[in-house]
Amino acid sequence: MKLSVLLQDIVPSLLQTDMEITGIQTRAQDIQPGQLFLAIKGYAANGHDYIKTALDKGAAAVVAQNNPDRLNRVIQVENSRRAAGIIAARFFGNPSRDLFLVGVTGTNGKTTITYLLEQMFLAAGFRCGVMGTINIRYNGKHVDAPTTTPDALTIQKTLAQMKQAGITHVIMEVSSHGLDQFRVDGCHFDMGIFTNLTQDHLDYHPDMTAYYHCKKRFFTDFLRPGVNSPRLSAVVNMDDPWGARLAGELDFPVMRVSAETAENSRSMEVRVQDIMDSIQGIFGRMHLGSDTMGFSSFLTGRFNLENILCAAGAAYGAGVKPIQIQQGLAACNGVPGRLEKVANPLNRYLFVDYAHTPGALESVLKTLKQRATRRLITVFGCGGDRDRTKRPLMGKIACRYSDVTIVTSDNPRTENPDQIIEEILAGIRETGTSVTSWPDLSNKDKRLTYADFSGVICHADRTHALDAAVRISRPGDIILAAGKGHETYQVTNTGTIHFDDREQLAAACAAMAEQFVPITWTRNDIAAALETSPATDTHNDGFVFTGISTDSRTILSHEIFLALTGDTFDGHGFIPDLVTRGIRGFVVKTGTRINSKEKNTAPGSGPVVYEVPDTLDALGRLGHFQRIRSGANVLAITGSNGKTSTCRMARAIFQTTFDTLATQKNFNNEIGVPQTLLSLSCAHQWAVVEMGMNQPGEMSRLSRIAGPDICVVTNTTEAHLEGLKTADNVAREKARIFDQAVSGSVAVLFNDDPRVRILKDHARNTPAIEKILTFGSDDTADVYATDIRSSGGMTRFLGHIHGETARFHLQSPARFMVFNALAALAAAAAAGIRIPDMQAGLAAFAPVSGRLSIQTLPGGIHLIDDTYNANPASMTQALVTLAEMAKDPATYGTGRTVAILGDMRELGPDSEHLHRSVGQTAAKLGITRLYLYGPLSSHMLAGALAEGMAKDAVFHGSKQEIEDRVQAFVRSGDWILVKGSRGMAMETFIARMQTLLHDTVSKQGKD
Repeated sequence: MKLSVLLQDIVPSLLQTDMEITGIQTRAQDIQPGQLFLAIKGYAANGHDYIKTALDKGAAAVVAQNNPDRLNRVIQVENSRRAAGIIAARFFGNPSRDLFLVGVTGTNGKTTITYLLEQMFLAAGFRCGVMGTINIRYNGKHVDAPTTTPDALTIQKTLAQMKQAGITHVIMEVSSHGLDQFRVDGCHFDMGIFTNLTQDHLDYHPDMTAYYHCKKRFFTDFLRPGVNSPRLSAVVNMDDPWGARLAGELDFPVMRVSAETAENSRSMEVRVQDIMDSIQGIFGRMHLGSDTMGFSSFLTGRFNLENILCAAGAAYGAGVKPIQIQQGLAACNGVPGRLEKVANPLNRYLFVDYAHTPGALESVLKTLKQRATRRLITVFGCGGDRDRTKRPLMGKIACRYSDVTIVTSDNPRTENPDQIIEEILAGIRETGTSVTSWPDLSNKDKRLTYADFSGVICHADRTHALDAAVRISRPGDIILAAGKGHETYQVTNTGTIHFDDREQLAAACAAMAEQFVPITWTRNDIAAALETSPATDTHNDGFVFTGISTDSRTILSHEIFLALTGDTFDGHGFIPDLVTRGIRGFVVKTGTRINSKEKNTAPGSGPVVYEVPDTLDALGRLGHFQRIRSGANVLAITGSNGKTSTCRMARAIFQTTFDTLATQKNFNNEIGVPQTLLSLSCAHQWAVVEMGMNQPGEMSRLSRIAGPDICVVTNTTEAHLEGLKTADNVAREKARIFDQAVSGSVAVLFNDDPRVRILKDHARNTPAIEKILTFGSDDTADVYATDIRSSGGMTRFLGHIHGETARFHLQSPARFMVFNALAALAAAAAAGIRIPDMQAGLAAFAPVSGRLSIQTLPGGIHLIDDTYNANPASMTQALVTLAEMAKDPATYGTGRTVAILGDMRELGPDSEHLHRSVGQTAAKLGITRLYLYGPLSSHMLAGALAEGMAKDAVFHGSKQEIEDRVQAFVRSGDWILVKGSRGMAMETFIARMQTLLHDTVSKQGKD
């Protein structure tokens, strides 16, 4: 490119000579012959000192602010930084003019907004790139970013590469340094977002007013109407006072955003209502201009709600549809280092955040403190070689909001870490708070002592500080590691080392989790549990078994094998191979012979063998023995419907207060219940156990194995009638859960159950049951709900628990799930859990896969997966939910509903009548299309037609035929329910629907 073109309007006079420029550089050592050198005065080095070097290396010309040596080919400009942005843009073909470029500026929230907006753009089908603090990314490519806003040359080169790669939309973080140093000059922005302004960079800017005016320049110089693009727009957070000032000073239209729900916020273009903001995430309704939508996000906190609204406002202004904004929000699982959740097995809430300014730290801590039901433990430090005035301020802030403050190192850089800590502690001491000596965490007993600790401690080693935070924590505590966020390094006065807060916290949790390893088994333990001595035992080496296994495929070398038998299998057949593999213990049916010679080892080294009359009974005995010696309490949950969801809710609630073990997968029968209990350790305080049955006698046996302290019966309906014949018999069998409850136990019953009298009578006649608690729909129950509202994929209700009232939020649109929640809340009340912990736990519940699990496909079709199982009551509940969701304006549905239903099995002689009733229910609810699979579902067809459903709205056929018809019928915004008994394998529809419907809507869009 000609030099004259690059310098047009930059140099006041015409060049006497023109030349072809083959490249541009800001580092003299990188110059190649024919390139242009841009001499820029930096903070560590001055490019003007290297002009001669650049010329000697063959630079065609140099652009500089001064030329004291009067060298040839040096072109002087007023400001070489500003010139660099314009020259770079021209050299790379002004790429931003062909891109939709969004700039995000403000003190906090910039990175989070880029991640949110990126997902919204991707949901809309845009090809999106991002330039931000964490990295530069597009088309799956990630490049580390050394600064929030790169230098002008990097910006323009990257934009050109993105354009060439097919990117259409780019989101860029714009820092005050980037603005003040003219790095974004030459960029043509279509939209700008202002987040907020808090104290930061005052080692660079003279004061907050100067800081504000620097930020304001982005809007006045880059977004003024008519300067760059007719599409331009500004999105401003009006909840920040500097944002409100900015909006009032701009002379062009602004999209105003507010997270307030007060009356005066209704004039805002982007606002919210019905917000649920818990430690688990944010849910609610959002108004975007004239549109309203429900939304959910994994992010938490008021400041993140503001970030969400800024991103949504920008997306809306860029033409993204509300349904796509919904999908983008749901797809953003978190932002690296921005209140990022660290998964752990300890039932603690662990967060890592980049907060390194007083304002950011206060915002994060205030957010977490408002959501904390237990202690807030904060680990933080301050960076070296940075604004020292922040240090005492941040110390005061941490102490004000935290129950435990651990002061440590951040990036000390060239400073002494202990000196930085001392300056932080100076602010803490001004509050009158003393600093406690470092705790001794060398043994378990002392760790328990510090479980109630509160105060301030300090340690310069950040690894020790994070480890201590985990060791002194208990269930429900929040731990925040602040300051470093996404960084994977620590800059010390001896050099840079690898360091990641997330890794350190995970490692500390893994070490703590070792206390939850199941209790091991000696030979005497097994003998005591089975009440028998081993038939064969040649060992005398003190060998200890780490667990009991019934699966020859996954058994570990130190486990004992228990051989189960069934109608189609016999575990005894695997024993010879297991002996060969070195398994050293077996529980077998009496009379089973094990030939230890199959293992070529020395005499006396054969396996230990326990013979029992019934190995299934032996498994139950071992599970019960483990339950007793662990010292844990047991919450047992059964019912015809909802027991799995109730179990999940109860686990989420109990984990806020106790170290809790819970049923995994579908382990709820005479094999699964003892397997759950065998996982107990001495550290567990509660076990939440699901119990299922389909034959007489099963529930009593499960009760004997578990020995429950709290027994919950969610409901009794027409289920498993082949074995139990009548619903009354179902209730009588469910009531057997009380039979082997421990003394002083509590029974929790559904007051609305037509057969509750059967359950109550059995409980009253069981001496171990000390108290009966009921839950239901009105105040005749001990625990009940009022003001139930479902909207936008969630349900809110007032829970009344023993005279106390609190607002609860449930991540499910199904109103009937409130009864499952009430059952869990009643159990929690019986266990002495506080209401704030109940609220936090219930908010953490996520629907079980296959149980009214809702997903919105990329094309905007809503799919309800309720494929786990089915009976008449759950079918009716699911159909009602389908109809209600399609009518909710927050879901952007068309109002059209599709039900794909399979047979309900094990209903006995009333099967035909019960299937017909489901068909009638579908017709009464106005289901748009009914697709039926399985021989019994033909009776649903008859019921639907008898109730007046049109013939062309009902179809009975094969899976393939149903898939073809659904694909031909549905369009974006439709709601689809898939449900049937477990044996119908209805889940195969889900995977097929996800693929077929995505292709269908994509084709509709092209057509």
